[in-house]
Amino acid sequence: MIIVDDRLSLEALGGRIGVAGEVATTWGFHYRLLRALHDETRLGALSRHVSPRLRGIVADPPPDRLVVLDPRLVTRLAAELTVLHGLNLLAAELFASALHHRASVLLSAPNVGRTWADVAATEGIALEIA
Repeated sequence: MIIVDDRLSLEALGGRIGVAGEVATTWGFHYRLLRALHDETRLGALSRHVSPRLRGIVADPPPDRLVVLDPRLVTRLAAELTVLHGLNLLAAELFASALHHRASVLLSAPNVGRTWADVAATEGIALEIA
């Protein structure tokens, strides 16, 4: 399994990402993507070129393209990682999910926090930046 961020989730759902194995995202990244697509007052990088058909797919992603991970499975671990590394909720859920599912992480460069590469290395999580 590889866990991706909101931007790469959109690419996976649009059939524009080529990775081997199951592609997943966290609830936090899925929420950010849905919020970006539903906020009609803003036209950002995520919502700029999204067709109505793809908007519908994002709302209910087919599991053969994108699995949205259940945060309840990793809440305790996310809290521990927050205390240990000083993470925000998005990062804590991401890294806890990667550890829990023994997954690697693929993120778009704008979404990578300052300390995320160090946290991934310390926790033994394979992190790739696209």
